[in-house]
Amino acid sequence: MVSTLRSVSVAIILAGSATSAAAESLSYKDARRVLPKGNRTVAELRETSFLDEKQQAIVLSLKDTIPYFGALALSPDEGLFVDWLNASAQHHSIEAARAAALKHCEANRKKSSAKCVVVLEVSPKGAKPEAPLSLSAEAADSLRGEYRKLKAPKAFAISPSQGTFGFAGGDGARALSACAKSGGGAKDCTVVVAD
Repeated sequence: MVSTLRSVSVAIILAGSATSAAAESLSYKDARRVLPKGNRTVAELRETSFLDEKQQAIVLSLKDTIPYFGALALSPDEGLFVDWLNASAQHHSIEAARAAALKHCEANRKKSSAKCVVVLEVSPKGAKPEAPLSLSAEAADSLRGEYRKLKAPKAFAISPSQGTFGFAGGDGARALSACAKSGGGAKDCTVVVAD
């Protein structure tokens, strides 16, 4: 996905890193209870003291182009207006979104520039850090939609490192395979919901 705001272009990186996914799978009913309702988001400005008020407003306006969990990182020396500006999005946790945003920023900033800092975080409204399961916006929609309609047995798997997911009828092995294929060969897929 690519979104343009004035002279700022923000490309969304759909891959992620570590997530706080549960070690044991939940039932659909339990997963539905712990996941935030709907797709409303909450945006939080983080370290933005190096940006003026207009630039902070631009950063905050990007929240509508970044599906949760998402983050944006910048180098204080380079600021907002750089060619490589990218927000990480569609992760299964805010920690994964932060890590991906920082990784991208660090890989693209000038060597002489200050280390990158996270300036914006986007989370689903009602997300609880201690919840046993968190999913990206797309994964949560698929769980509530297509997965819910499948007949049991069925399973839903996510990749903590890539932010991808997959689901299938049958045993968990099919969901793991679907997850690996959707992530270009993700090797860390884990079943998080099973019925």
